[in-house]
Amino acid sequence: MYDTRSTDAATPAAATARETCLGMTDSSHDASTASAQGRPLDLAERAFRLLMQGPQPLAVDGTALGPGLPARPIPLDELGTLLLHPSCSRATRDEVWRHLIEQARTHRGAWMVAAVALAAPMLRRLLKTLNQTLPVEREELEAEMLACFMEALGRVELSWSHLVLRLSRLTQFAVLRARAIDRADLLPEPEMSDGRQALRYPSGHADELLERAVELGVITAQAAELISMTRLDSISLSTYCRARGLLYCTELKRRQRAEARLRQALLSGEPSLSGNAK
Repeated sequence: MYDTRSTDAATPAAATARETCLGMTDSSHDASTASAQGRPLDLAERAFRLLMQGPQPLAVDGTALGPGLPARPIPLDELGTLLLHPSCSRATRDEVWRHLIEQARTHRGAWMVAAVALAAPMLRRLLKTLNQTLPVEREELEAEMLACFMEALGRVELSWSHLVLRLSRLTQFAVLRARAIDRADLLPEPEMSDGRQALRYPSGHADELLERAVELGVITAQAAELISMTRLDSISLSTYCRARGLLYCTELKRRQRAEARLRQALLSGEPSLSGNAK
């Protein structure tokens, strides 16, 4: 019996899938845990296999998703094979992915894991490309890529064609945008600037600027500590999260928001912030 309904099956496998949605984008666990549990993509595919072994494996109605598909309920693991076959048209693939994205947006949980698992071939190719471009630990990069992919599922326009390609590009751009600051630190020491930065650090010590930003309410004290340790002290974000039991993707977004506020304050010429450090 296949489950083509829009709700998650209330099974232990579905509960595992919901937990995996959090765990597979969390790079704060240590290396030994990562080795024992597998990498984020491996975790997603393992959870997907568990889902498909349950009493009501997730399925789609082939009659409603376009020509070229069997006119019957199609379990999602079989669907993945069909989507990769050369005989499957782009229009059919797009229609299937519109359905998968809608389910992932509405119900998350098992459907989000299914979307990740069915996109795994594309994601592995993208990971290889990103790994050649960015000097980041593979586990950290993979977790960040999956977090960006799940965000892309919520952002992609369903009216677009070539949806898998669009998801790939949205994911790639999000990862590169997040890592652009790593390549040219937003908050360098003044004497370390190489002249290519659009944003200049005011005279004085970087930590003092962060303190002034906290005093003015530009950023929080927690954000200042995060920026100071992961930018100025060169502690990797994954190490910072691991030591505090924090989710990597949550702290990444927190740092991005804080740095955007700090950037805006500096570019707007906030006198108390951009003046000489006392």
